[in-house]
Amino acid sequence: MDWDQLATISQLVTGAATLAVAVFLANQLRLQRKDSDRAHNDSERDFAFSNENRQQNLFQGVYVDSEAWDLQWKGLSDYESLTPKEEFRFRIIQQMIYLWSWNAWRLKRDGEDIARFRFQWVQLLEQPGARRFHEEWGRPLLARDASMLLFVEGVYEEMENQAA
Repeated sequence: MDWDQLATISQLVTGAATLAVAVFLANQLRLQRKDSDRAHNDSERDFAFSNENRQQNLFQGVYVDSEAWDLQWKGLSDYESLTPKEEFRFRIIQQMIYLWSWNAWRLKRDGEDIARFRFQWVQLLEQPGARRFHEEWGRPLLARDASMLLFVEGVYEEMENQAA
């Protein structure tokens, strides 16, 4: 066997080895992508679960504690009578509710079905103090997501028209 034949055989072996390595690496990338997608889905599910827990804790904190509930009711029903300190506390509670809802909207908690969001926003905006908060503070919070702001504005207008 001369050098030319040996070089040809070496090139064929090297080509086959390179092809085998490429197939192996492509398979590893495919497996890694599946693992990454699974980890991403797990992460999103954990975040959604955490967001739901925060909502429950928030509502328990506001609606179980009598002092917080009294403040919330006063802010919802008679916003103008709030002292500056009460208004600040009421605003913080409302901001937490808005931010929780924004996270749920962003996560598409219910997929493309917005019926639950609509039901919640009707409840959130049915009281005059809630609409006043929305006018002053809620809109800038929701401006992070134009689609959510547009959706909530529709509910707001409906509630305003019913109150008139």
